[in-house]
Amino acid sequence: MDFSADLILVCNSLDAGGIERVVSTLANAWSRQGRKICVVTLHNRRRFYSLDPGVRHIVVDRARITWWVELLKRLKSRLEELKLAKPWLVAILGGPLYHLFSENLHRLFSEKLYRLNFQLFLAYEAWMLRRALKRIESPIVVSFGTSINIMTLKACWGLGRRVIISERGDPERLRRLKIWNHMSRRLYHTADLVTANTQGALRSMGDFVDRKKLAFVPNPLAPMNGNGFHGGNPTSAVSPFVLTVGRLVWDKAHDVLLDAFAHLGDELSDWRLSIVGDGRRRSDLRAQAERLGIAGRVDWHGIVADPHRFYRAASIFVMPSRVEGMPNALLEAMSCGLPVIVSDGARGPLELVDDGRTGLIVPVDNATALATALRRLTNDHDLRTRLGQAARERVAGYDLPHALAAWESVIGLSS
Repeated sequence: MDFSADLILVCNSLDAGGIERVVSTLANAWSRQGRKICVVTLHNRRRFYSLDPGVRHIVVDRARITWWVELLKRLKSRLEELKLAKPWLVAILGGPLYHLFSENLHRLFSEKLYRLNFQLFLAYEAWMLRRALKRIESPIVVSFGTSINIMTLKACWGLGRRVIISERGDPERLRRLKIWNHMSRRLYHTADLVTANTQGALRSMGDFVDRKKLAFVPNPLAPMNGNGFHGGNPTSAVSPFVLTVGRLVWDKAHDVLLDAFAHLGDELSDWRLSIVGDGRRRSDLRAQAERLGIAGRVDWHGIVADPHRFYRAASIFVMPSRVEGMPNALLEAMSCGLPVIVSDGARGPLELVDDGRTGLIVPVDNATALATALRRLTNDHDLRTRLGQAARERVAGYDLPHALAAWESVIGLSS
């Protein structure tokens, strides 16, 4: 053993994301209490969150997997060649029969290769993680996220550690990811404790995990930096603005929000839309704003270190997501007293938002309904105030002291 720790937290990275925020918040809070905490990540690229000096950070050495990645690229290239017509084979089989043969052969090998790659890569990752964990003397290991949970369960087999896994995603989405769904059903029951940040996830996992092993633990609200926004309005204007915070990916349904904002047209001529976050759909969404004629009223802020300054300055928060677990952004917005609009496509937010009481709920993928909800809030200051106050009260149990106490009680972290 290289060193000892009271607790090991395992996640993929410290990149900008919900899991990473939870892990860094918990690690730093416990470290400040004098606990010896170690965070283990699979890589350290695109690091966004920082850890206190007292937190040990171990990065799993994955350099030796490079040769395997290169081999897979070569195999994929060879498989692609199967789809090219070979004159001699076409002459023997005939055109239609050749194409049927080549497509089926390509699909067969691609699927087999994918499954083989998945199993080998997972085994390799688990082995490398196991080597890292064996360097640390600690009675408890807590992992976060489906793929990391599975790797951690494999890595800790026979090590004599108490292994606690934390499911963070939407269980309905997990069912559609066949391989991960199969692996979680096969391995989750071997954990000492299975936690989740939504009741819906616990109910779903009750099908394959002993209910005595299941426990709810809340996302901890990260401490705010300062008491509000300093240095001017984030929109660089005095206009009221609608805010959304999240990765620019299909799951978050920014396209629906842009359509809804454009649908209101001159009704919201004095309002702006602020989008905090980045992702692979950035260019497509910017192009959509241009086509809709609202580009001049949409502010793209990218990833920001302190989103609380936007929550403090915004008038309305919108999360029209198609898929969600329990989003930190929604918790943060509600804790800042923002009236929120969410879609009914994701079960996590619906555990916090009671339509008409702690926020508004609209049908998923329905820009017209979202526009109607926006119109309702922008035209009614008293409603915004009432919903915002109720939202703050609803998430009071997610503040850091309450969340820490819940985690400590559930995982058995001694005082």
